[in-house]
Amino acid sequence: MADLDDILARLQEQVDGCLVAAVAGLDGLVIEQHPQDAPDIAGVVAELTYVLGNLRAAMSDQLEGGPLQEVIVVSERRTGYARMLDGDMFCMVVLGRRGNLGKARLYSEEAARRIVGAVA
Repeated sequence: MADLDDILARLQEQVDGCLVAAVAGLDGLVIEQHPQDAPDIAGVVAELTYVLGNLRAAMSDQLEGGPLQEVIVVSERRTGYARMLDGDMFCMVVLGRRGNLGKARLYSEEAARRIVGAVA
């Protein structure tokens, strides 16, 4: 999946403080991540998948907010950002303490279109 790796590499380069960029499925599996030698994020993706599933139902059904688009998770030293790609995938960016969340949101929108095109 060289195309996905190229897209994720570009996303990582564009976003200041990006530690890892990944594409994952709502089945909890990482499809591709960049850089390849980044810490294993499989556990985080599995947990995030559970959260995304619950948030999707809550936002669309209970709050009548429509389809879930983005989720931001902030901890003391990391920020996780997820953008839904389609019904079955999402793009995730993990930022360091000084990571630029605005750029993550901006550039992941462009990357999302490219990722969907690459896997179609």
